[in-house]
Amino acid sequence: PPLPGSVQSACSASRGQRRQSSVFSVAAMAVLKVLLAAVALCVAGPQSATAAASLLRRRGGSEVARTEPQYPPEPMGTMPEVDTDGSFKTKFDACQACRFKATGSCAMYKTCICHATNTYFGVTGLPEPSDQDNWHWSCGTEGGEKYQICYQSSGSSAGPVYRDNFGDEVDPLNPKCP
Repeated sequence: PPLPGSVQSACSASRGQRRQSSVFSVAAMAVLKVLLAAVALCVAGPQSATAAASLLRRRGGSEVARTEPQYPPEPMGTMPEVDTDGSFKTKFDACQACRFKATGSCAMYKTCICHATNTYFGVTGLPEPSDQDNWHWSCGTEGGEKYQICYQSSGSSAGPVYRDNFGDEVDPLNPKCP
């Protein structure tokens, strides 16, 4: 049977109080932990904090501190102009845009295989538009079979030649992106 209204409101009030008290206890425990850590640091003294910091530097930080940061490479070529409709005018321009973007980032340089497609598709019953070149690029063929590869990265009649994903010869002993 349903509880009378006054009993029901008292039960829901006590549930709300329990939620508030559990939230309070979590916050109180967090504050208590911070205070205990501060007291432990004060009791141990500033010398032990300095010793701990120098120990950390000796154990692992020294190698990290001495390494030269790896900056992104300079993009290859120039970024072609985008047409007024937001696409590139030719397949070459779309491929060059892909190359420019992908060679300016080590992650893309190592993984991007440039593809391009013309997104113009004729429609039966409508007049042919004057602009039928709407080229876009992608780093793969996930867009479908209409995407064509931009650069051949393998194959040479002059013997073993190492090429990157953009068809350029590379020195395997001096990589652009290690």
